[in-house]
Amino acid sequence: MSAQSSLAGSPVVAEVDFAAKGRQAGHLRVPQSRDDSGWGTIPVPIVVVANGSGPTMLLTAGNHGDEYEGQVALLDLARTLKPEQVQGRVIIIPAMHYPACAAGKRLSPLDGRDFNRCFPGDPFGGFALSLAHYIDSVLLPLCDYQQDLHSGGTGMDIVASTAGHVLDDAGLQAKTLAMADAFNAPVTMLLREVNAGPTLLAQAEARGVVALSSELGGGGRLNPANLAITRRGVANLLRHAGILDGKPEITTPSRRMTVPDLAHYVFAPCDGIWEAADILGSSVEAGAPAGLLHRIEDPTGPAIPLSYAATGLLWCVRHAGRVKVGDPVAVIARDL
Repeated sequence: MSAQSSLAGSPVVAEVDFAAKGRQAGHLRVPQSRDDSGWGTIPVPIVVVANGSGPTMLLTAGNHGDEYEGQVALLDLARTLKPEQVQGRVIIIPAMHYPACAAGKRLSPLDGRDFNRCFPGDPFGGFALSLAHYIDSVLLPLCDYQQDLHSGGTGMDIVASTAGHVLDDAGLQAKTLAMADAFNAPVTMLLREVNAGPTLLAQAEARGVVALSSELGGGGRLNPANLAITRRGVANLLRHAGILDGKPEITTPSRRMTVPDLAHYVFAPCDGIWEAADILGSSVEAGAPAGLLHRIEDPTGPAIPLSYAATGLLWCVRHAGRVKVGDPVAVIARDL
């Protein structure tokens, strides 16, 4: 496909040529009509580096705009990766849901959509659905591998992990686990995810692409330790695929874990301020205190004690102090 072109069925125009060798930087121009700009577009930055023969890897971050480790790791890669280092093709989208990234928000400031619940998309459904359709129908068919870089965002903090789904295809499952081992995050999470169908990961898997998601920190900040894990993990994936020379840099083998059911969650029964009993990464026991929920509307009433219903690793904690009824304040993972 030549530069400044789109494909039939999608209004998104790519300013890069995915078939060309070398290094290109441009945009995916997604139509966004406004009152003051009927022919407006939103440019989503994209970098393509290709050379020789080899597989294609799509690296994405900014699926949610308040998740920063992946955005910075891919910006670093976009600045530094050279064609002569590559055998194959690397497609880099550091700020995929660009309006949310520019706003530092999980959801779109345009229409409130969660971009990772928009797949497979709709070419004429508005910005998020149109871009999701383009990624699913144009970019994923080009790919052998796909890595979507996430973190816990503003609301949650999570032990740095890669994440994949439990798959019926044993061959694809084995390749996914090998990819996760190469990334070498402290934890590899294997999930039967609630509402996984509309996600980028689920669409990549449905197309037979070897794909992973991830949770690489959170708290609405850029954690230096988790950024280092993310940078190393991305480089490891490119070596694992044979796109870069060398072998993945493995420290301690990744711990394979799962969150099997909602009994491994602690949910807030009402609005309040959450006081956690344990720090992220702690080992916790079923029946032990998880924390206290303080209600500002009842200053003389007791705080509400909540307990863990499962034993395992405190894999995810609520970062923001204020919670609403139904919010998870803790998630427990157990070893596979």
